[in-house]
Amino acid sequence: MSLTRASRGLGRICAPACAGRWPTRRRCSSELRVVRNMSIKSIRHKRSPASGSMYYVQRRSHSRKNLRMGDVNQRLFLTRYLPEISGPILEVGSKDYGNTASFRDAYFGNEYIGVDLSSGKNVDRVIDLTAGIGDLPHSHFALVICCSVLEHVRRPRDMAENLTRLLRPGGAIYVAVPWVWRYHPYPDDYFRFSWRGVAELFPRIAWSNRLYSTNVPDEFIEIPNDGSGVDNQLAKYTEKRKYLPYLQVHMLGIRAGESGEARTVEVPHAPGVSAIDAAGEQYLRWYYDTNVWKRLNYRGVRILKNVMDLWNYQEIIHERRVEWVIETGTRHGGSALYFADLLTARKAAGLVISVDVDHDSLQIPRDGIPGLRLLMGDSASPAIIEQIRSLVPTQRGPVFVILDSDHRRDHVLRELNAYVPLMQPGDYLIVEDTCINGHPVRPEFGPGPMEAIDAFLENNPGVLRADRSREEKFACTFAPRGYYVRA
Repeated sequence: MSLTRASRGLGRICAPACAGRWPTRRRCSSELRVVRNMSIKSIRHKRSPASGSMYYVQRRSHSRKNLRMGDVNQRLFLTRYLPEISGPILEVGSKDYGNTASFRDAYFGNEYIGVDLSSGKNVDRVIDLTAGIGDLPHSHFALVICCSVLEHVRRPRDMAENLTRLLRPGGAIYVAVPWVWRYHPYPDDYFRFSWRGVAELFPRIAWSNRLYSTNVPDEFIEIPNDGSGVDNQLAKYTEKRKYLPYLQVHMLGIRAGESGEARTVEVPHAPGVSAIDAAGEQYLRWYYDTNVWKRLNYRGVRILKNVMDLWNYQEIIHERRVEWVIETGTRHGGSALYFADLLTARKAAGLVISVDVDHDSLQIPRDGIPGLRLLMGDSASPAIIEQIRSLVPTQRGPVFVILDSDHRRDHVLRELNAYVPLMQPGDYLIVEDTCINGHPVRPEFGPGPMEAIDAFLENNPGVLRADRSREEKFACTFAPRGYYVRA
């Protein structure tokens, strides 16, 4: 798939102001790079020694019955830059309120799923995509359409992450959000996004097309890397208003990963942005698929971890003054020994409690290691939970919980339901190996830790707070969307 500029040429003309509110003939000494549109009837150019180059733009009237101008431009943008696509399509916020544009008929013949928070016309599934992906298939969609939605959700970053998960590598995503517009609750209105803000929400998307649209149909202004220049010029269109009454950001991009084409697209990133980007994902695939992680040892004991996660863990334990570590999945004992050394070094009052269903692969003594207590049994069983309750006092310091045993969804969900209630506000939780089942490794695994945490968060909203900055610190982790603080 190739994302190219519109077949219509790009010209340097004056970007017209708000139609209907201002005179139909205007002059402007500044120039903007604007996609030519069919609404311009004529362009008259006149030079004046006093004022320099001026453009007079005369437009004809428009009539798009029952459609808001923003929705008209959304449809025009998408069908112009991506007129056809092969594969299933997901539209987010698809409910037809009677005055919104539909994209379904533009891609006739494609599998098309419309998702919204409530049922109605053009809605196929009712799913809250800030809480999870419901029954939608992961890495399935060739195109995700998200128009005029992100400003209405309380947790846009969570929604953006879930949309990225639903998009197949090399698939396209179209995002349209208001940059300048009035308050418009559907059911509420929380945010305004610059194009940089959209790029920050979707760190794994390589953006190739960025344009503003006004409230004039088919009027688009290119957004260069230095977007402030465009905004400053737009501010000159009227002396009474600093900005146009309406500016919408349109962005089209590709999910980076397996597609070589996506890796060639220029992706502008603000300085200091840390994210699991295409390079991090590529390194993670190499690190995992070549089994480097299976050849690691700590003090001579095998430890099956991502070394960047291990570094993160010791920073968390130090910064949060962790006194207790509860680990499920002892296996060889390397990580249990690692955590015990960390607590011993900081003279913690608590213990490392490590649980596994058997000790057949254990490479450390079952007893005698200072600060370490090994338990054997089903990590989510009531008997094990009661043993842990008896060891960890109610009045205690911060706890670090790491779930790394049986990675099947149902077992991890049982662990979450058992261990999160033991945690107090400020305690830390790691759900390991959320990277499997195609996130991005081992797509054949089936529902695993990522699907378990999605289900838990959907059933227990507000209980856990994602620590994205810690998770994304090294751009490579075995626990994507697996770092949490007990709220």
